[in-house]
Amino acid sequence: MGLRERLRGFAERSPRPFVVSAADGTGDRLAVEAGFRERRWRPAVSPAETGVLVVCGRPGEALAEAIDLVWSAMPGPRARIRPDALDELEPDGTRRRGAAPPEDAGMADRADDRDGLRLDVLHVPLGPVLADWPAGLRLDLALQGDVVQAAEAVMVDTGGGPFWAGRKAARRLDGAARLLRVAGWDDAARRAAVLRDDLLDGREIGSRFEAFERTVRRSRLLRWMTRGIGHLAPDAADRHGVPARYVGDVADRLDGWLRDIRLALDGGTPVDGDDRDEALVSVLPELVTGADLAQARLIAASLDPDLGAVTADA
Repeated sequence: MGLRERLRGFAERSPRPFVVSAADGTGDRLAVEAGFRERRWRPAVSPAETGVLVVCGRPGEALAEAIDLVWSAMPGPRARIRPDALDELEPDGTRRRGAAPPEDAGMADRADDRDGLRLDVLHVPLGPVLADWPAGLRLDLALQGDVVQAAEAVMVDTGGGPFWAGRKAARRLDGAARLLRVAGWDDAARRAAVLRDDLLDGREIGSRFEAFERTVRRSRLLRWMTRGIGHLAPDAADRHGVPARYVGDVADRLDGWLRDIRLALDGGTPVDGDDRDEALVSVLPELVTGADLAQARLIAASLDPDLGAVTADA
């Protein structure tokens, strides 16, 4: 058996847990991601492809209900484990057995599209149990085809404290990692996550970040995917109380993150200002309207609101 076949066999036998985080679960999520890298596991991108669920943090009632709904529809045999219990998984990815019937999907209404035709309008949520999605956020969408006609953002889980306080450069690397995974560039996402963790551990990342930054900035495909979508105009930013650094499209916001990280690493200059995470949530429906589903996910990733920093009564 050749090396490629052995690696493929190893990947097929390795667990692929699905990870969901509460608003206060950022620290747990980072530890789980590091555990995956150590074991050379790949996270599941959908709960439908795995029987292993890892819940990070302490979900509130609304998020816990959403997690239970996903858990009930996951294929058996299933295992639901704590972030510190990855070693309890068997080689086939299970720890305990169980099964439950799947939930019913929503039905579609009809409405006029922009050409005056009668097309199905499907009401679907994005989140809160979704890979590489802002923890605690649900985006309720009205879709015609795969185009967002209307959206409402709901914070189903908040509080727990701002994990990223005083760690803004690491937060930007975390946001970049998740945005790159949503864009389908897993290798660059992994590099960003390693840089993030090394920075949090106090390790030097200057030269490695330079190489990472060059790679990301030179990607024409990434630029093509992110340019011109999710454009935030200055007046909309003012109206919602969003900081001016978020003005522009998804590509502009990623460029700003890279620039912020570089400033912090070069001169010790902190990434200044409050991100106003609640304002980032409030502007999201306006930005995703007119986008398709894939673009909506990139737009949300480019704002990356931290609902752990939002008070529970917000």
